[in-house]
This record gives sequence, C-alpha cells and structure tokens, in this order.
Amino acid sequence: MERGRLVGSRPGATLIRARRGRKLAGLALVLALVAGCGSADPGAAGQAQPPVVPGETTQGPDLSEVQLPNFVMPLIHGGVSLPNPKLTPGAVTATHANNVCDMQSRSVVPAISAAVQTAVYDEYGDTSQNSQHKVILDWLVPYNLGGADVQANIWPAAVGGTGFYEKTDTDHILRQMVCRRDLTLVQAQHALETNWYSAWLRYVLATGHL
Repeated sequence: MERGRLVGSRPGATLIRARRGRKLAGLALVLALVAGCGSADPGAAGQAQPPVVPGETTQGPDLSEVQLPNFVMPLIHGGVSLPNPKLTPGAVTATHANNVCDMQSRSVVPAISAAVQTAVYDEYGDTSQNSQHKVILDWLVPYNLGGADVQANIWPAAVGGTGFYEKTDTDHILRQMVCRRDLTLVQAQHALETNWYSAWLRYVLATGHL
C-alpha cells in the first residue's frame, strides 16, 4: 500500500504508520496530564478557608484610640531587690485609712529592735559586715501605711540597683493615694506585700512621679 505497508503476510497484520500515530497521540495525552498536575499548587488543597460565622470577629482589636502611659524607663544598673515572701510576707496593725492619714506623713518610725535585726540578717544570710553594708533593713508595709514592727514585715532591701530608694518612693506615693482616697489602705498594703516592684512600675514610674 502507498500510505501504509503491511507487516508480514499473515492475516491481522496492522499498519505501522497507523499504530505509530496512536502511540504518539497517547503519549501526548499522558504528558499533558503530567504537566497539568505539576503546575497545580500543592498547598491549595490545604488552604481552604474556614466558614464565616455570622457575628464572629475575624480581625484584632482596634487600638487606635488606646492611650498608653508615656514614660521612659530609667537606666538603673543592677537587679531588683525583692523580699522572700516566705520570710517576709508582711504584717499590718491597721486597715482603715483614717488610722494612717491622721498621723504625720513624716512620723518618727519606731526603731527596729536589735533582736529583729539579727533574726532578719540571719534568715536572709546577710551575716557579714560587708553584706550588711549593701542593704538597709526596711519595712515591707511602711509604718505610715499601717505596717507592723515585727520580723515578718522587715527585710534587707539592697542599696544598689532597684531597691531601697525606689521602694521608699513607692511607699510615699501609695500613702498619698490612700489619703486622697484613690486607693484603699488594704489595696496599698496588698500591692506592697504582693510585689512592691510592680507597684513602683504602676504607681510611680508610669504616672511620672520620678
């Protein structure tokens, strides 16, 4: 034949050109399918969007109108001096503001007895003169905020870093707030007993009382 010669002389022989054409067509179809699969995004199936629930907020809160405290953290070298809550949980003798606001803000603070001083130094491990020169025995809840003159309310506040002097500023500001009725006396006492440093950040530093 002119367009396709027979292969062999037995019955059922096929045309070479016809068979070659079918093979090429099948190969083209397979290549097209492979190319199509390769171009698909492999992560598309895993990126299905969750259904939208009516009334559900899908964006973060709007903070455009929020006013943050405007303060600069002072540069203080050294760590933060905090009492051991197991050794110094704090103790008070008054819980009503009138009892402390009627006294002078600069009232004479009772002296800490020698026995209490020795006991506090011993339980905190400040037994040498060198270590004792780095701290000042302080009232966790100050006398003019109803603090008690007992061992459970006395601790060695460090002179360096954030310690004795920042704690004294905190005591002073908290007493002002209690006597202005901005805080209750119990709230001020609890702030000092819980974490005086947090009270310093909140009531002294963030309010610009440095």
